[in-house]
Amino acid sequence: KETLDPISGKKVHDPETGTYVEVKEFPVGDLDTVLWKDIPVMKYPPITSEGSIESGINPTNVIDVNEIGSEKLSSYNVSLILPFITNQFNEFSPTLNNNSLWAVNFYAGSKMALDVLGEEDIKLNVSVMDSKASASTTSSLIRNSPDLLNANLIIGPYRRDNISQVADFAQRNEIAFVSPHSAASGLTRANSEYIQVNPTLQTHCEAIMQHALENYRPEQLILVSRNNESERSRLKYFYEEYIFEKGVKDTIMLQELIIRDESAGLEEIELMPFINLEDTTVFIVPSWSETFVYSLLRKIDVSKTEFNHIVVYGMPQWMQFEKIDFSYYEKLNVHVTASSFIDPQSTEIAQFKQQFYERYGSIPTLEAYMGYDNLLYFGRMIHKYGTKFQYYLDQEKEGRLLTRYEFEPVVHSDPTTRELSPIERFENKYVNILEFQDFQFKLSE
Repeated sequence: KETLDPISGKKVHDPETGTYVEVKEFPVGDLDTVLWKDIPVMKYPPITSEGSIESGINPTNVIDVNEIGSEKLSSYNVSLILPFITNQFNEFSPTLNNNSLWAVNFYAGSKMALDVLGEEDIKLNVSVMDSKASASTTSSLIRNSPDLLNANLIIGPYRRDNISQVADFAQRNEIAFVSPHSAASGLTRANSEYIQVNPTLQTHCEAIMQHALENYRPEQLILVSRNNESERSRLKYFYEEYIFEKGVKDTIMLQELIIRDESAGLEEIELMPFINLEDTTVFIVPSWSETFVYSLLRKIDVSKTEFNHIVVYGMPQWMQFEKIDFSYYEKLNVHVTASSFIDPQSTEIAQFKQQFYERYGSIPTLEAYMGYDNLLYFGRMIHKYGTKFQYYLDQEKEGRLLTRYEFEPVVHSDPTTRELSPIERFENKYVNILEFQDFQFKLSE
């Protein structure tokens, strides 16, 4: 009969003998006990890429209806449609898709805004959906999502084709729809539900002309364009704003410089006749071709003397140029427009950065500020004015972290009858003017 050895205790390595020895006695403490509890799947569903995620369910009851049919409710349903692109997520990849990163940061900022709104007793039922940056997925959400159909406010998505789909859906169902990113015009027509946060190209051009006329005389201004239809067509925005600001009777012809020279150095262009020897010369350049802008700035720099004062207005894309020698920006007093600007001197910006880092362990991106600004502003608006709050946007102009919100209804008039058409959209008309000083862009005073 085989006799079994007694149950061994722990074995440890003995460095003197080089062998493992058995420890018969060793201290034993109380063991931790883990209690498992089954949680109903319906109450706490697993996270998937399908459907939507809701943050709290507050009852939605009608409290009041005003003269234009705007309903004030006990709480409001808000749908965020963002391109998380969860179907392409790779857990082994150290980086996220750029669009996914945009969505994650926007959502993170939105959650911080939701906390602030909660402290103000503003009740929102927020559902979050993944558009997957796909037209077909967005179409499916529109057809099948009860959250979208029951929404009082929709924010997102990102891509133009998806924006057009959601804009049409919002128009049919009379749901206020905020587009936080796209600056494109013409994505929807005669749609009073459509609220565009990012100013259009036309609005940027109008802001340049306004700023230029506030600081310089019309005879100092020179509109510059390459000789192609795309760039020349932008000049009309400056003329329209110029006539609006000055009136038809008081306008003088603005100077134009149409550049047909396509050489790298613009050798055939003579700029001295355009440069005022005794006053400031202002070039307005609505182009975002880096090659052309670089050539033009270099040509202006070599054409002027040390006694000439030059100012150049450009477009927001100039801030992203990589090949240009930024000493030209400094010497030529470059100004650009920007739909948003993170002011490093702002105490509010510093506070948001700190709170964001403490919560998420990362530095907020531009989209995080955007998500925070959007949900905080529009959450307050819908709470104050009800479901048709867009008709009161012009009464609530205020500064946010990234920019100011100064919304206006966009209405086109018929040049033959002078009758006003229906509201095309509500658009933020505020544009930041930045100037390049000490080798960085700052808000222009």
